[in-house]
Amino acid sequence: MSLPPSAGWCLTVVFACSGGWFLYQCVRATAGAAERISLFLHAVMCLVMIPMVWPWGARIPRGPQVTLLGAGVVWFVVSAVRERRMTPAIRDAHHALMAAMMAWMVITPMPVPRDGPAPRMNGGHAAMAQMSGPTPAAVTLAAYCLVATVVWLAEAGTATGPQPLIRRLPSAAGHAAMSLGAGVLALAMS
Repeated sequence: MSLPPSAGWCLTVVFACSGGWFLYQCVRATAGAAERISLFLHAVMCLVMIPMVWPWGARIPRGPQVTLLGAGVVWFVVSAVRERRMTPAIRDAHHALMAAMMAWMVITPMPVPRDGPAPRMNGGHAAMAQMSGPTPAAVTLAAYCLVATVVWLAEAGTATGPQPLIRRLPSAAGHAAMSLGAGVLALAMS
């Protein structure tokens, strides 16, 4: 499955807006270096997802992208382990999973539709694999991403704390957009 151009443009706009918001928050962050690093890594994840929706994205060098996303995985895993409260630890674990998923997506580029029949390998198994639809792993990841999207949006409306609603909503929408976009890409790449 590959994305139609309209879906590619929608995801591009969503990832760009989310990344812009996280970068804006990174610059304005007042809680310290740890918060800035987390926000910067979110902006990087959004930026890395933009070329994933386009065929030209496969031509971008993978090494720097995987290195940045790998650093994000390590950062969020360490943050989750160091966190003393359950909810922030779960959030950081989710961010680590998203960064790992994105690194996998960089390594496994979007399939490009072919003109003509699929190549025959191993008695036609390649052609059957192309026609069989998303893999169970991709469906599981997409389902997880959908649930995470709903949780982020629900949390925005019910969360209390020092952050005003005007700041919580765009942040939650950015996290939700990243989760939803990652789920769509997981399905599209399988």
